[in-house]
Amino acid sequence: MSRSLLLWTLLAISAFSGEPRGTVVIPLVGELPLRSAPALLADAAWDLHTARERLREAFAERPAALVVDLSRGFRSGPAAAEALASVLRQRPAGSRVICLLGDVGDSALIIAAAADEIVLDQAAPLAVRGLAAESWYLAPALGRLGIRCHAVVSGPFKTAPEMFTREGPSEEARAEMQQLLHAIDAAMSDLTRRPGFDAAALARLRAMGLQTAQDAIAAGLPAQAVEVPSWFATLPQPLRRWKPQRALPDLSTLGGWWQLLSEVLGKDRGQRAPRAFAVVELAGLIAPEERSWPGETIADGDTLRLIEQLRDDPRIVAVVVRIASSGGESAASARIHHALRRLDAVKPVVVLLDAVAASGGYWIALGGREIIAHRTTITGSIGAFALLPDLDGACELLGVRRHVESAAPLADILHWGRWDAAREQAWRRLVSDIDARFRATVAQCRRLPPERVAALAEGRVFSGEQALASGLVDALGSLDLAIARAATHAGVPPTLPLERYPRVGGLVARLGLADALVDVRRVQRWRAMLTSGPRLLAFRPLPDIR
Repeated sequence: MSRSLLLWTLLAISAFSGEPRGTVVIPLVGELPLRSAPALLADAAWDLHTARERLREAFAERPAALVVDLSRGFRSGPAAAEALASVLRQRPAGSRVICLLGDVGDSALIIAAAADEIVLDQAAPLAVRGLAAESWYLAPALGRLGIRCHAVVSGPFKTAPEMFTREGPSEEARAEMQQLLHAIDAAMSDLTRRPGFDAAALARLRAMGLQTAQDAIAAGLPAQAVEVPSWFATLPQPLRRWKPQRALPDLSTLGGWWQLLSEVLGKDRGQRAPRAFAVVELAGLIAPEERSWPGETIADGDTLRLIEQLRDDPRIVAVVVRIASSGGESAASARIHHALRRLDAVKPVVVLLDAVAASGGYWIALGGREIIAHRTTITGSIGAFALLPDLDGACELLGVRRHVESAAPLADILHWGRWDAAREQAWRRLVSDIDARFRATVAQCRRLPPERVAALAEGRVFSGEQALASGLVDALGSLDLAIARAATHAGVPPTLPLERYPRVGGLVARLGLADALVDVRRVQRWRAMLTSGPRLLAFRPLPDIR
């Protein structure tokens, strides 16, 4: 029996009996990224969208209890936790949600706050410890190799190059990260609040750093500690576990081989709806390339083609663009931004900022009619920079001598070395031009006066709540709000089906081999940024905040 047939059968039984049935267990594992690399013949890790849909499908079964199991390696950040908690809060009347915690951090408490009951695995510790941001600085190590890096930045808070140019953070970098941490932490404290558990109880829990189940209960977390297998046996039966696993084709049959061939070739299954919303997920570093890699890069080549395709598809009534990106190459960001504006002139585009949509990621977002963020989204970082390595010291250490004859004063400006005032001035003109274009785009798209944009620029970063207060976004919410706003603009019901883009493409991706090439692509990408022509970056590599 297929999964969809099973679901409809259970729905029919529930409707006939009028009573909820058994317990459904949804394990949420890993980071739940916006985009995950496909796998053909292996267990498929859920991405955030899939996890949300599985929760909705589970509620449709009307179980007596739904267990959200976060004890098996849940490592997602606060923005994804917000998105999942929003689904739990929309559960049907009479649905009982239990959150199982074990070996988790602060983000899990956001999901637990949306549950009716919290259960702790008595054998597993917790690590509710508050937020921290870690940065690494490579300048001393590079200096030992005779390598120096020079940066031209658009403002004091555009601190991305500091990891290559300094031994530690500048005062601006420290101040900016402190304010961002406190802003996100305040939002998380509010999101974890529930009856019997307030900010003071959270502070007591965090003061321990690491907690046993009994420690957490003593600190004020309203939960019970259980021996998990025995506890599952006490829940309403039957017990059904939904696993993030792809059914493997049965290669002993002709049908199994046909299923395998369809997977490899990317053949669409079933008929497409006559009208639908497109949900475009852009995750990773923005790069001037032809093909994106799932969750790793947003290439302007295939992204522009996708946007044109959606504009011309009469079935697509509106588009929601989800962005999870710290930015990247400025020209590629601007091209995608303008493509979204052209699309919005034909059908409405609403943008949803996920965990981070900063610098070039925010530049892209400005192409939407409305921008929605999570409370813990990291955004802003309006500005640009250029980072240039200087290998003269390394050549000196190795005894390598270089001689150049040129017909113009700056003919070798792209060479890795000989940094001087003339070279810096040439780069600064480019950086200033990109910064001015970025600021003008913000002023135009957000309807803000230039002096207000200037106060928000120079690389400053904001939480979702700060961005809303500053006028950089329109609302706080999750995918449901983005769909509702897109439906309102398009004049259609929000119940139309969703179609996710970009679709998996290419034989390597379909065979699940993309991960094997990711590290190679990263090295090639950074090498290209540093060596192949003038690269102006709208990028903010932020520390992992969890």
